[in-house]
Parts: sequence; C-alpha cells; structure tokens
Amino acid sequence: MKIKELEDFPWFPPILRKYQMEMIGMIVSKLGLYRQVAPMVKSDMENLHLTHIQDLCSGSGFPAVYVHRHFGNEDYKTALSDKFPQSVIPTHGITYLQQSMDVLEFQPQKDTYYTMYNAFHHFDASEQEHLIKKMADNGCNLMIVEIVQPTLLNVLQITLASFFGVVFAFPFIRPFEWKRFFLTFILPLNMVTILIDGYISILKSRTVQGYKEDLMHLASPQVNIDIKEHFSFPAYIITIKI
Repeated sequence: MKIKELEDFPWFPPILRKYQMEMIGMIVSKLGLYRQVAPMVKSDMENLHLTHIQDLCSGSGFPAVYVHRHFGNEDYKTALSDKFPQSVIPTHGITYLQQSMDVLEFQPQKDTYYTMYNAFHHFDASEQEHLIKKMADNGCNLMIVEIVQPTLLNVLQITLASFFGVVFAFPFIRPFEWKRFFLTFILPLNMVTILIDGYISILKSRTVQGYKEDLMHLASPQVNIDIKEHFSFPAYIITIKI
C-alpha cells in the first residue's frame, strides 16, 4: 500500500517522532518480543565470523540495543542508523550514526551483519524487493524482524499498547521530560499518533505466507531466504533472514 505512517513524513514534528519511536521501542523491549532474536543473530555472527552489526531504520534504537545487550560479554559492535537519526543512552559497543541514511540508497558491506527491527513494512513491495536483492547481490546478511501482521489479534494488541502499554512503559523512558508527560497524558498527541501509525502498520503488513509469496522468488542456489513465524509471548513475530 502507498499509504505512509505519520512518522515517515518529513513534516511530522520531530519531537512527536522521537517520543513515538521511544515509546514503541520501550514497549516491545519490556515485553521481550525480541528475546528469540538475540540468540539467532549471535549464532549467525559466530558462524560468519563477524563482529560488526549495522541496524537499519533504527528509530529509537531500543530493539537493537535490547538484542545487543543479550549477546552476553562478547565484544560485538552495533551501529544504529536511520533517515531521522535519534540518540541513545551510551552503551558499551553501541553507536548511533548521526548522518541521515536512506536504506534504499546505501551500499551494504560484506563484512557487516545487518538487522532491521519492525521497519520492513514501512516500504512498499517494490522497495522491499529492491532491498533484499541489493543485499543478496552484495553477498550480505540481513535479519529482518516484523512484529505486526494484518490480523484482528494485532488490531487488539495495537489498541491496548497505545493506551495501557504507553502507561506501563512511560516510567522506564529516561530522561524524564515534562514535555513528554504533557504530550502523552495531558494533550495525548503521543498516544493518538502511536494508535494511528499502529493501525496503518497493520494495513501495510503481511502474514508469513504473504512474505513468502512476495519474496521467495528472489531465492536461488546462491541466495538463501529463510522466512519463519515465531511465538514470542504475547505476540507472533516474523523473521526474514537473507
């Protein structure tokens, strides 16, 4: 679908984009939706003898930071990147690249492992295919994780997350800002934009079978594409691994 999430428009207020991405990132991190992803990425890194990760379309960076922290004590380096760069609390081994990066235009490097958390659905089918083909043509590895699907269960989960999830996650976001409090609970624009973008994300998302139908034709003897669904309480997640 050509419809865009509010946060993807250049005119969307940066402060609302920041608060929205941080809130969503904190909710999914506290729920541990990526708990199964960390060992998968770590296993790939070990098998490929790689130590550097670049996270694409990082947003708040919370999902990539969550996965990085669950690697253990290994000396891996994670670089976050985004079209609208944010900032993260300093963490050993993690940096946020401050130059704007369009994932559709960047040139991937073979000595880097790439990840993308809950952002693949922001792109239309041709853009998704372009990204997968670019990674495959350059012999790069990419782990995509999606947490939304076009189901009634996801509509319910997004609705609950936009209200009760926001209330739950708010105290964990640092530093505390009165402006964030005002825009979340007094004039609840943060809640409203999270809800709207959540519904738009569902409209743009696909099931695991839908991704297989759209992407598996890009697989070949030289290019392996593995698409799976995993239950990660309280939701299902989809991993697309190239």
